[in-house]
Amino acid sequence: MLKIIAVVALLGACLSLGLADEGASLTDHDKSGKPVHHSLVINKQEQTATVNLGAGKNSYTVILDYKTGIVAYRSFSQKSCFISRMNRATIPSLEKLSSAMESRKNKQGPPPPSVQYNISPDPIKDQSNLGAPVQALCQGLPSYWAQEQVGNMFFIGIGACANLNILFLFDVGLCGHVDAY
Repeated sequence: MLKIIAVVALLGACLSLGLADEGASLTDHDKSGKPVHHSLVINKQEQTATVNLGAGKNSYTVILDYKTGIVAYRSFSQKSCFISRMNRATIPSLEKLSSAMESRKNKQGPPPPSVQYNISPDPIKDQSNLGAPVQALCQGLPSYWAQEQVGNMFFIGIGACANLNILFLFDVGLCGHVDAY
């Protein structure tokens, strides 16, 4: 069964790259110095960007859906999705995403902004209004709203924060029902 899942995932990755307008990959280091692989696939027709961060159990897939203004973070270790509204002041436009990533990769410009999200303890009951790309990513998984926090962090329930540096462009802290990454 695991081999079938791996083949389907590989086939899906190949198909998505074939439909992509742009793709890039790079390696960053986490705070402990371990290398973390990032890949980016942009589909201008669908107005989406897909980011894969890390590998294996501790990886995340992030969908930026510019049509709906939704960002979805799928945690493979948690087997869940975290959904937030896109802050267009923090996230570059789809047209500028690749060039912004290259600038940050080459250490040009200011450090990336940090954004903290408080994860709701209640799962989203109806995912139908989140858009097809997010539904495909999160299908069959419990999904939770993540609300951007301004000022001091406060989160409901027991949990930790997963801190993700997405393509050198923005640092995301998902706090609440997550494993620390």
